[in-house]
Amino acid sequence: MRDRNRFILAGLAAFVLALGAFVSLSGLRPDTRPVVLIGEAVFPDHSAGHSAGLNAANAVGIRFSFATRDPWIQGERDDFIVNVDATPGSGVASVNLTTLILYLERPAMPRRDIVNSDLVLLESRGANRWISMDGLVVIYPNSDVSGSNFFLAVALSLNVDYTNGQSYGWGGWDPGVRIISPNILPDYTPIGLMMVAGGSAGLIFVAATWKFARSNVPATPKSDGAN
Repeated sequence: MRDRNRFILAGLAAFVLALGAFVSLSGLRPDTRPVVLIGEAVFPDHSAGHSAGLNAANAVGIRFSFATRDPWIQGERDDFIVNVDATPGSGVASVNLTTLILYLERPAMPRRDIVNSDLVLLESRGANRWISMDGLVVIYPNSDVSGSNFFLAVALSLNVDYTNGQSYGWGGWDPGVRIISPNILPDYTPIGLMMVAGGSAGLIFVAATWKFARSNVPATPKSDGAN
């Protein structure tokens, strides 16, 4: 192999090695600015029992807020900071939220295709506001899940006391909230590591052939001096 070809091969190997290091060290990932996802629903009037009434004063507005902290990378967990706010009508004496289930779902008919979920207990944090008692809400789908064709859904357990003395509780109420999920980005790390390995192997090959070629160069004989 001529020296010129060795220089070209060494340059290509170095480029592949540098690019692989860039990719494997998350150089292609987006910035880490948090995203806040919002969903809203209304818990209807149940002051008369299971059948929903039409009195808006007995309804409770519910607002779900999920804040992400990092980009969602394929095969990695995603953490959400959850806040739930209630806006009770004038006919509601008090509201108590107890548990929240967050689902990652894939659109499917006729049945829901739940990819992953997490359940947390809720604790009060001020007037008509609740946060997770268990810390972050964690969604950890399988490594083959990626893309943007997903949404977040919730199930909420709550108790409502009305000013007429009645109470009603619902465990696992589905408010019908569907929030578009953050895009689950492909994981380029394995590709980057393969490029690093390939570039390293190329540099080692060039160095080995160069050393071998130099070792086979015949020594220049010394000329005898004139007598």
